[in-house]
Amino acid sequence: MSSSTSRSSTSATSGRKSESAAAATENGARTPRADASERATRLIASGLLPIRRDALAKDDAIVDAPTSAAKTDEGASRGQDRDRLGESLRAIKRRKAESRAKDLCRYTVQGVTCRLGKRCGYTHDIDAYRKSKPSDIKGSPCVFVNASSKKCPFGVRCRFESSHAKMKSEHQVEFAVNLLDDAMQKRLRKNEYPFPRSDSELRAANLELKCLSFAQKAKVDRRQGYLGASEPGRAHKREHGTRLSFKHKIYVAPLTTVGNLPFRRICTDLGADITVSEMAMASNLLKGDRKEWALLRRHPSEKCFGIQVCGGYPDLMSRCAELIDNEISCDFIDVNMGCPIDGVCAKGAGSSLMRDTDRLKNVVRTMTSVSSTPVTIKLRMGYFDDPSRYVAHDIIPRAKKWGAFAATLHGRTREQRYSRLADWSYIHRCADVAVANDLPLIGNGDVYTYEDYNAQVADSKLATCMIGRGAIIKPWLMTEIKEQRHWDISASERLEFFKTFCRYGLEHWGSDSMGVEKTRRYLLEWMSYTHRYVPIGLLERNVVSKLHLRPMRYIGRSDLETKLASDKLEDWLDLSEICGLGKPDPSFKFVPKHASNSYTKESADAAATWADEGEENGWIFCGFPYVYQQ
Repeated sequence: MSSSTSRSSTSATSGRKSESAAAATENGARTPRADASERATRLIASGLLPIRRDALAKDDAIVDAPTSAAKTDEGASRGQDRDRLGESLRAIKRRKAESRAKDLCRYTVQGVTCRLGKRCGYTHDIDAYRKSKPSDIKGSPCVFVNASSKKCPFGVRCRFESSHAKMKSEHQVEFAVNLLDDAMQKRLRKNEYPFPRSDSELRAANLELKCLSFAQKAKVDRRQGYLGASEPGRAHKREHGTRLSFKHKIYVAPLTTVGNLPFRRICTDLGADITVSEMAMASNLLKGDRKEWALLRRHPSEKCFGIQVCGGYPDLMSRCAELIDNEISCDFIDVNMGCPIDGVCAKGAGSSLMRDTDRLKNVVRTMTSVSSTPVTIKLRMGYFDDPSRYVAHDIIPRAKKWGAFAATLHGRTREQRYSRLADWSYIHRCADVAVANDLPLIGNGDVYTYEDYNAQVADSKLATCMIGRGAIIKPWLMTEIKEQRHWDISASERLEFFKTFCRYGLEHWGSDSMGVEKTRRYLLEWMSYTHRYVPIGLLERNVVSKLHLRPMRYIGRSDLETKLASDKLEDWLDLSEICGLGKPDPSFKFVPKHASNSYTKESADAAATWADEGEENGWIFCGFPYVYQQ
């Protein structure tokens, strides 16, 4: 947005403030220094960061309104792409089918006859595929061709095929675990996977099996009788204290979309002790959905790894817990009770669990009874934005009796979603309750510096703090916490993190066209947060960063730093090309999935108003935005 446009959008507010400023000038008065500090504090609280005078942009190098997600709820539905990209569901399916028809079948790449034959949606003609294949990406070696492995599993499909004979990667590929094989998927889809512990526990608690259709229940009845397991339900007697501890550990939150495996690897490289998968829907896991199972993959570098599952009913969640306990390598299972998405809450899951204590009790009890893996819960202060209706302090002592190993409390309500600052006074109040009931409590919300972490953990009864959006905006925050310092990171160092992410992404999603574009998409999702970072060296004084704080238009200390602060898609695409992903397809479209990465309109308007007013009145910038100085 141009400066003139900014003035027009906030002319009324700016006019009022300019009139008051002019009146003060006519009277020959300047705001005293004692009042300047109070004024500055008020301006910062309204959404402004103190940028150095010499770093302020005189042009539109940085636009006013960062790219924001669509109006859809934060990942509310599986069909959200339709709303974000402006395509009908039919058009999306048609486009994906056309793309598959041009892609080469993976069996053909391996030199094996495809079992589907003509029914296969991919082509089996290698020559035809080569004609339509996008040009190879030059300048980078294939991540799969190194000293120990000279063959790329993607063969002719690889976008780095031309480098296979010339260049070798310096890095060894460590493959993830928790993969879903064909046999397991078939058993889950046909409801042939046994759940004896869950069935027994549900029968003992007199709970009905509702997660199956009538046809599926009939199949279960014929096979083993309704809830026909003979094994008694197991009590949760395993001692976990020696194996799992959250005390003063750096804990990265489960982050939908952005918290993928390559990003978690970046976090572990920078000092994260505990990582958690993206939120997985329990119903989809039990159906053998490959996309959902892909969320559970674990890299060997993740030393302490948890699986977060979301579901609203005890039969569904107990079966999911038993499945994870049997088949998945993880250190704990986290129950999502904080997701505010409308589509999730409508299914009785996420934050809606806090409104039904009996159902919540049955969920946690059945899960802890059937699983030898520790079960933790993640909740919010309450469902409604009313302090008298907060329920976390009541749920936490009960959760211990139900068998929960630990709890995480996000200092916002469901109705607040991701707006407002986290209420840490209430979190500390709940920490006292948790300690009295011998339940480790983890605080969550607005941890963006090591000072934030110290302030909440040092003199409190919290086990640790969970770091969410702070880790996305600046993943080196984990290093800052461990080394107890501010890291004025350079633009080239930040770019190296993006390059490393791309390498991890190609290892995870593949080096073919599909893998390259997936890596690019998730890189851009991450960039929709990282452009929010304001370098410490550009601030007049160190101010504790908060997500709602917005810098005025500024230029970086280098062209690269300015580009990294850009919210323009074309700049993000340029950076993805620099990171080794090549040029995107001309038809490539991208809109961030989440709205929680964006500045509020109010803070954007405030920034534009004060920037314009400062230019018009010639105010001197002295440590805080446009404070009068004698």
